[in-house]
Amino acid sequence: MSNWFIIALIAPLLWSIVSHIDKYMLSKYLKDRGVGALLIFSALSSIIILPLIAYFHHSEIFSISGIDLIILLFAGFLSAGAFYFYLMGMEMEEASIIIPLFQLIPIFGYFLGYFILSESLNAFQILSALIIMLGIAMISIEIDEENKLTLKTRVLVLIAVSSFLFALHDTLFKKVAIIESFWVSVFWQYLSLTIFGLLILLFVKKFRKEFLEMFFHDMGKKVLFVNFSSEILYILGNLANSFATLLAPLAIVLVVSSYQPLFVFIGGILLTKFLPHISTEKISRKHFYHKLISILIIIIGSYFLYTTSH
Repeated sequence: MSNWFIIALIAPLLWSIVSHIDKYMLSKYLKDRGVGALLIFSALSSIIILPLIAYFHHSEIFSISGIDLIILLFAGFLSAGAFYFYLMGMEMEEASIIIPLFQLIPIFGYFLGYFILSESLNAFQILSALIIMLGIAMISIEIDEENKLTLKTRVLVLIAVSSFLFALHDTLFKKVAIIESFWVSVFWQYLSLTIFGLLILLFVKKFRKEFLEMFFHDMGKKVLFVNFSSEILYILGNLANSFATLLAPLAIVLVVSSYQPLFVFIGGILLTKFLPHISTEKISRKHFYHKLISILIIIIGSYFLYTTSH
């Protein structure tokens, strides 16, 4: 199996774990006041990787061109904005509904990659992506108790905005990273995230209050430990995703993220069965087969995507 595929697959696996953690924190410990707290915590957590990159790549960090520096700083702000809209959606719905909607990212990524990076896909790769998107569309449909099909409009808008910002971030990151070194690009991107976190901590009173209240929560130490662990996984997933974009066309790497709903669904079933106090999913027969068929379509599309990428 190609190295880019394995590396790209690491990201949705780690992000699926983070999605369940985020939902758990928002519903159990930070209900109605967690978006600002998690946004600031996530942005400021980016600082943990900066000393390591600076230590091993200090001679390269300041060799970056001015325009590339501006692009990376902007990309960091884009990822923070994307995370904010993601948290807004996650606060409203369960992870198994939110995460499949993020497969809008490959669609945005295809057009952005075409116009900004001059990338293109062959007909078989496009067909494979469409097969995956069909599975994603199916898994995104909610079936209620009366077998009516519904789609959450407000949630869809929030995640559509988040998806576009994530796709634009990935596109701009690749545009710079293929010229500058990978780790130098990561350094400035994460420094931008840290700056963003400091700015909203200082100037957005509502979010600052939510962030400070998190420290004085009855389970403050547990909340901080879980959040910190989540951020480590999120950063590792981001690094894997960013590195994979240097090894394969952006749109293909983004389509591999289609595995995330599969990982989220499997994780949801395991949590429902063994740790229901943490998370529960709808796993009745109709819901199970609905998602199983969707997942099989995603896997088939991903297989064709892999075999046609050589």
